Amino acid sequence: MASRNEGVDMTSRVEDYMDTKMVTLSSRVSVLDAAKAMTERNISSVVITSQDDGSIVGILTERDIVKIIANGAPADGIIASSLMSSPVLSITKDAMVEEAARLMIRQRVRHLLVVNSRQEVVGIITATDLARYLKQKLASTIISANVGDEESSLAEVWELFF
Repeated sequence: MASRNEGVDMTSRVEDYMDTKMVTLSSRVSVLDAAKAMTERNISSVVITSQDDGSIVGILTERDIVKIIANGAPADGIIASSLMSSPVLSITKDAMVEEAARLMIRQRVRHLLVVNSRQEVVGIITATDLARYLKQKLASTIISANVGDEESSLAEVWELFF
C-alpha cells in the first residue's frame, strides 16, 4: 500500500491515502478472471488496459460484476471491456481528500484514479480509503476536541457512505 498517515490534519491530501499498487488487466480478460483477480488480492476493482497499447481504457468494479451475475449472465462469457466503466474519473494527487469525496458523491463512483501534474496515473483512491481517512479524522477530532470547519469536511466524506 501507499503511504498511510497515522494522524490526520487539515491538509490531508489524496496522495496520503491512495494506493500506488493498482491491478491492471487486459480489456480481453473475462469478467470471471477479473473477479478471481479481485478476490485473490482482496480488492474491489481492476484497471482495464487496451490490448493494443496498454493504455488505460476503463475500470471494472465489484458492483459491475454483481450487476451481471444478478441478471443471470455468465461471468466467464463476458469480456472486461464490455462491462467496464469508461472513461475512468481521476483526481490529482495533491487534491484534498474532501475534494475526492465530493467528486465520488457527485459522479456516484467509489474509485478514482490518481494522477500527477503530468496527468500520469500514479495510484487509485477508493471509498475504503476515504473510510480510513474518516476514521482517523474522527479520532483526532475527538482527541483534540477541535471542531468548527472539520465538521463540514467530515460531513462531506461521511455522505459518501449513505
